[in-house]
Amino acid sequence: MQYLVDAQVEVKAAPTTRHWPLDRLDGGVKNHLLLSFGLRRAAYIATVLSSSELAVLSDLADALVIARIHRYPPARLAHFDQYVPINAAEQKAYELAQVRWLKDAEYLLGCRLGRSPTHKELFGDFMRNRTGQRFRAYYVLKYPQRIRRRSASVLPRPTAA
Repeated sequence: MQYLVDAQVEVKAAPTTRHWPLDRLDGGVKNHLLLSFGLRRAAYIATVLSSSELAVLSDLADALVIARIHRYPPARLAHFDQYVPINAAEQKAYELAQVRWLKDAEYLLGCRLGRSPTHKELFGDFMRNRTGQRFRAYYVLKYPQRIRRRSASVLPRPTAA
């Protein structure tokens, strides 16, 4: 077999498109994700979450959980509806975290629109993105010690069809 060698031809390495989503992130966020999660998981996070979504996270360690929740189907999100905080103090912490989550969702919608969203737009975004269910899933996964399964007597009864 004969190999062709041409000094005039510049051989370029194939572009590394496999992990390109990381390239659109800010250097600090990108480095933090790489150090915290490794290349594969950091690329997954960058594929699922936008840079603006990552920017509102108070703790980038939550990025993997939030990215996974972002891809949950509705039936899986509904599973988390059966959990409630274990006591009044945890209920207060839950409500504060929920308000923060909603403010972040409002901020992200405002960034997408380029202005403050109306109540109708907020409600539409809330329903379309299942914001309430995604928050419950996040809270259950992030703080399992703070929640418990709702008792059967408190669960909503199925409606007759």
